[in-house]
Amino acid sequence: MKKLIAASLALALAACNGSDEGATDDAATTDDTAEASDVLEGDAPGFEAVAPGTYQVTRSGGEVDYIEIHPGMTFSRVDADGNATGGSIFMKDGMSCFLVEGEEEESCFTDGPTQDDGSMETTSEAGDVSTVVPVDGHLADYVGDSE
Repeated sequence: MKKLIAASLALALAACNGSDEGATDDAATTDDTAEASDVLEGDAPGFEAVAPGTYQVTRSGGEVDYIEIHPGMTFSRVDADGNATGGSIFMKDGMSCFLVEGEEEESCFTDGPTQDDGSMETTSEAGDVSTVVPVDGHLADYVGDSE
């Protein structure tokens, strides 16, 4: 369950990407990043910054979750069963990682390229592929819509 939650979050984060995969950003390589709270740092990130927003995450089994990325690289999520979680997002070994508040282990994902429509695929460490699509509104707008 923890891996599914993290995978959903990673997908949503990756879908927010508005920059080129090969782009670099000086803010991501400096030690003074207090002002760059929306910039992910780490080993070879597939994207440099993630736009806050709300995303629909369709997991490999067809379950639909919703995630909202907040400024400061935190997230809130409601899974297909209506369970709410949240936590922080960071880069590790070139992967997007999500650490759910209260958990000890993060879940990390390899993000695919962002498509023209803003969607993307992300792959969990277990090999499960999910599709992330940006949606209008806020997370609260989708609570109860999940099946």
